[in-house]
Amino acid sequence: MKYDVIIIGAGISGLTAAAFLARRGAKVLICEQADKAGGLFSSFWHSGYCFDGGIKAIENSSVMMPMLVQLGLLDEIQFEPSPVALIAGGKVRVVRSFGDIEAYFRILKDLYQDEAQGLDQILRDTKTVYEIMDGLLSFPIPFFDRPESGGDARSAWMKQHGSSLLKRLPKLFSFMQQELRPYLNKHLHDFRLINLLSDLFPDGTSVFFGLGYFRMFLDYYYPQGGIQAVPQALVNAIQKWGGAFRFGARVTGILLKEQSARGVRLANGEEIEAEYVIAASDLRQTLTKLVPEGILPKRFEHKLQAAEVSHSVFNVFLGIDQAPEALNFEGCGHVFYHPDLEGISEEDRINRDDYFAHVPQELSVPCMHHSELAPEGKTGLVISAMTSWQFGGGWDGPQPTYKKMKDRATRELIISLEKYIPRLREHIEVCLSATPFTIANRTSNSEGAIMGWSYHRGRTFSRGSFLQMNSSVYTPIPRLLTAGHWTYSPGGSPVAVLTGKLAAEAVLHKTKQQNGEEAHGEDY
Repeated sequence: MKYDVIIIGAGISGLTAAAFLARRGAKVLICEQADKAGGLFSSFWHSGYCFDGGIKAIENSSVMMPMLVQLGLLDEIQFEPSPVALIAGGKVRVVRSFGDIEAYFRILKDLYQDEAQGLDQILRDTKTVYEIMDGLLSFPIPFFDRPESGGDARSAWMKQHGSSLLKRLPKLFSFMQQELRPYLNKHLHDFRLINLLSDLFPDGTSVFFGLGYFRMFLDYYYPQGGIQAVPQALVNAIQKWGGAFRFGARVTGILLKEQSARGVRLANGEEIEAEYVIAASDLRQTLTKLVPEGILPKRFEHKLQAAEVSHSVFNVFLGIDQAPEALNFEGCGHVFYHPDLEGISEEDRINRDDYFAHVPQELSVPCMHHSELAPEGKTGLVISAMTSWQFGGGWDGPQPTYKKMKDRATRELIISLEKYIPRLREHIEVCLSATPFTIANRTSNSEGAIMGWSYHRGRTFSRGSFLQMNSSVYTPIPRLLTAGHWTYSPGGSPVAVLTGKLAAEAVLHKTKQQNGEEAHGEDY
C-alpha cells in the first residue's frame, strides 16, 4: 500500500502532524519503534501506581489547548490546573500569582541577606517578563484559529495588550539575547544563589526563558488518567479518521527517488512508499543515518554534526505506603525542590562526584491530581533530576559501571529528598529508575536529550525568531519534512506541537499546489 504521508515517530509532534493530516483526508501511516505512542508524553503502571515517564504536566502556552480545540478533542480530555510549588531552605511556596513569586523572593532574601539589592532588581525584571508573558500566553496563534473567530480574536488581543507589549519590546529583545547565568552574575555575588536561580534550567537558557518560567508555572495542567491521556486521545482520533499505526516498527532508511523522499524502510526489510515523509524524530540521526552519505549540502551537514544536544534527565519512581498528605507539598502535585543552598554549576553536571546528592529535583505526584492513580492511602512519587550524558564518564559505559552509577544516583536522590521528607526510605515499597541511557534507548534521542538541541545559542542547530519556525520544518531533501523539538531551538512540547502542525500544513499546501488547486485555509 502507498501512503500520502509516512510519519517517523509517534511522539506529540508526530501525533499532531498525523491528526491534522488524517482529519483532512490524507492517507497517513505512523511508524513508531516503541510499543505505544507518546514518546516523552508517557505514563505507565506498576504495582497499582501510575507514573509519568516523561513530562510531569502539560504546558499550554496558547498551543496545546488550541490544538486540541481545533481537532475537536479538548472535551475528551479532562484537564485541571497543576499549580507548582518551590521549596528552598526547607520552606515551601505554592505559585498561584505574582504575589507568591514576591513571597518566594522574600524567602531568598532571608536566606541570602547580603544579596537583597540584586534580588530586588531581578524581581523587577521578573515582573516585566511576567507581564510580557501574560500577554504572549493569551495570543491567538493564527493557524489555530477556529472559523468563527478569524482575525477578531487577534484584534481584541491587540487592543488589550498591543500598546503595553510595544513599549516593552526593547526589554523583551534584550532578555532574549542574554543568557541567564551571565545576567545573574551582573546582579549577584554569591555563587550559591546564582546556582539556585539558574540550575532548574538548561545551560544556555535565556534571561527571558529563565525569568519567564515563573509565569509559566501558572500555565501548567494535568489530564485525568495521567499524561498518557493526551497521546491516547490523538491516537484514537487519528485511527477514527483513517490513519494507521505500526508499533515496534523501527525505521532504518528513507527511500529516495530522484533525490526526493518517497517512503521508508523498516528494520525487518519492509519498504513502504509515500508521497511525503515527516521525521518527527532526532533530526541528526534522520539526516545522517537514514539517508545515503553525500546527499546533504556540506555546510548544512557540518552544522548538523557540530551542534550540541540538550540535557537529559534521571528519573526515580517510588511507590510509598503513605498518603500524599504526608509529603507536606501543600496539595501540589508538581514541585521543584532545592535540597540545599549551594546549588549546582554547569561544570558540576559533568564533573561533580556527589552531583545527585545536591542537584535540584522536579517532583511529581500523579495521585495528588487524581486519587485513583495510586492504591488507596498510598502515593506514587517521581523524582527527576537534570543531568548530562557525559556525567561520570558517560551513561553508555560498561554494564558494571553503568549499574553502579544508576544505583548510586537513585540512592543519593532519595537521601537528598529525606532532608524535606524525613525517613522516606522506610516507606518505599516500589523503587524503579530510568537513566539517560534508558531514554536514549526508548526514544532514539541522541544522548537521551529531552529538549532537542542545546539551549546555548552558539552551540545549537536551528535557532532564530519565531517567525522563522515555519521554514524550519523543511530539510534539504525534497518531500522530507521534520517536526518536533529537534526542528527548532529552544525545544519543548509547545515547539513540538507547533512544528507538527506546520509540517502538516506544508504537506497539505504542497499537495494542493501539485493538484492545481488554490491553497485555502482549513475546512471544518
